[in-house]
Amino acid sequence: MGLLKSKNFTRPAVVVVIGLELIKAALLIFGTYYLWSHNNISKFLLPPHRSVGYFISYVSYRFILPFAFSLLAALLVFLAVKFINRSFQERLFYSDEPGFIFYGIIVVGHPLWIFYLFAILAAAAIFYLVGLIFKKLKFGELFSLRYLWLAIAFLVLFFNQLILRLPLLNSLKF
Repeated sequence: MGLLKSKNFTRPAVVVVIGLELIKAALLIFGTYYLWSHNNISKFLLPPHRSVGYFISYVSYRFILPFAFSLLAALLVFLAVKFINRSFQERLFYSDEPGFIFYGIIVVGHPLWIFYLFAILAAAAIFYLVGLIFKKLKFGELFSLRYLWLAIAFLVLFFNQLILRLPLLNSLKF
């Protein structure tokens, strides 16, 4: 049945995740404004004491940019994978894999998407070497990571607190 007709699953899942991220950002923005406006000190960071630009830049940096970065990265990787696959006559990826990659990147978010892509590369190298050692693959033979894209995304989400302790990723966090 092809992973529950994965194209039928991936598109709605992407729409749901993007919708939930927008709702989350809106709630965080309104919640921040509410908390700041009801605090005796932080109310001076809001209009009329300060320009609205300060608040907008703060919430953009904290709540909007992380999702925007992961969405942009997902789109760029999606387009790159589609282009590469087309260049190799659709032999490198199944037709639903670019959607899985897109979904994995937006689900793990920024900056975990960077680790996610490296984890996929590491998993591919490990599975390829294991396939060569146990003679399941021949050198130069192509194999698919179709079932790993979402599994690795889940593992990255599960271990996100450990992963974010890595100095480089922690410095990229908003």
